[in-house]
Amino acid sequence: MEIFPRDHRRSDRETGGIPIMNSLQNHVDRLFAGYPATGRNREMKEEIIGNLEAKVADLMAGGMDYEQAVRTATSSLTRIDGLIDEHPLIYVNRYRLEWMQKMLFLAIILWIFTIPLRLIERTPLSFFLLGFVLVLGLFYLVLHLTWRGQALEVTAPRHIAAARRRSRIVWLLWGLFILVTLLAITALRFGSNIWFGYQVKIGGPYQFALLGIQYAKPFLTIGIPLAFQLSASLLTKHEVGDWEA
Repeated sequence: MEIFPRDHRRSDRETGGIPIMNSLQNHVDRLFAGYPATGRNREMKEEIIGNLEAKVADLMAGGMDYEQAVRTATSSLTRIDGLIDEHPLIYVNRYRLEWMQKMLFLAIILWIFTIPLRLIERTPLSFFLLGFVLVLGLFYLVLHLTWRGQALEVTAPRHIAAARRRSRIVWLLWGLFILVTLLAITALRFGSNIWFGYQVKIGGPYQFALLGIQYAKPFLTIGIPLAFQLSASLLTKHEVGDWEA
């Protein structure tokens, strides 16, 4: 059943090539741009589109030009903050297990990257990450064997929007940390050369490798912002009603 009768429609040339339905769809897409594409949000999006279509049809039935009707309908709904549940129920143990699993994989990858460092310089970093991998792996194994059956059905509310804000803040702080650290390394290594205009010299491949390691080490902390980002994304995945076994 068509909401907009054919005798009320204009040609694409008259409407600037933008169909009325696309205008409503694009408006609703912009409203939901900052929210995860969960099943509940998709249903709400379809419901809002249907309501806007009905409102446009009513305005057109009252004699309003359909382009103005679209503008009137879309201007009546500019925010959906009050419609979105910011504290949905989450399968908390499923979320925790998957978060720990992904963090374990990430820690293993970071540890592998530190192995060559031991060939060039003495650093406890590789051994520290190896210990972290072993502890996290053991902890994950214990919880994986413990949380079964009804334990995986435990739910609790979580603030997804707050988790996403924390993730953005941590990424910003991490970016500032990387910038300051790289500038500090550059100042310590080449400050005098830059200040007095001397040529920067690197005494061979070994010295070049040591310098590269100094610049690469700060990036090993990328696991911190990734942990917060994974937390926010997995909360959405394990929302009650959207999880698939």
